[in-house]
Amino acid sequence: MLTILTVCGVGMGSSLLLRMYTEDVLKELGIEAQVQASDATQARGARVDLILTSPALVPVCSGGHAPVRAIKSFVNKEEIRNVLTEFLKEKGLI
Repeated sequence: MLTILTVCGVGMGSSLLLRMYTEDVLKELGIEAQVQASDATQARGARVDLILTSPALVPVCSGGHAPVRAIKSFVNKEEIRNVLTEFLKEKGLI
């Protein structure tokens, strides 16, 4: 199963919002995945398939085990869909 981590600075507000919207988009795409929310300090060491975060936190989250993709608007389903679709295509999952 695909595991995705949504990340914000503290891991309590916007990462939860991004997690909910990501789950909605994955459901619409028919992709089964586990989505977790976290703070930026824990993201680099996370053993997940993908990290979604704001452009400002990409450098903080990069360099770990998972690819990091930036989401400018955490409530924009179309942007989230585009980023997820690109990633899923790269992995051969769609």
